Amino acid sequence: MIDDKLAKCADAVKLAIKETNEYKEFEEQKRIIRLDPEKRSLIERARSLQNRLMDLPEDQRNSDYAESLQNEYEEIAEDTAVYDYSRAEAMYMTMIQEVLARIIENVDIDI
Repeated sequence: MIDDKLAKCADAVKLAIKETNEYKEFEEQKRIIRLDPEKRSLIERARSLQNRLMDLPEDQRNSDYAESLQNEYEEIAEDTAVYDYSRAEAMYMTMIQEVLARIIENVDIDI
């Protein structure tokens, strides 16, 4: 369990995150996608393709199979709603990574 001071700081960071444009835009794009089952399905397909591409062994990343997965992903990403959602998600996740990096940058966890 974390102490009260750390809990308050974490709550302050959470509130600050919720006030960012990145968070608000991502929430808006999630709302749009949730309202449209077809778009939700496209997002799920795009994620599946991304995962399959990332799981490819290094020696297969330039294969015809990898190229076909990439082409299929790009075709799905041409959909405006998919593009907008993916972009908002990427911007939000980048912001979260930057916040976490800043929090732990001077915390020594080496043995």
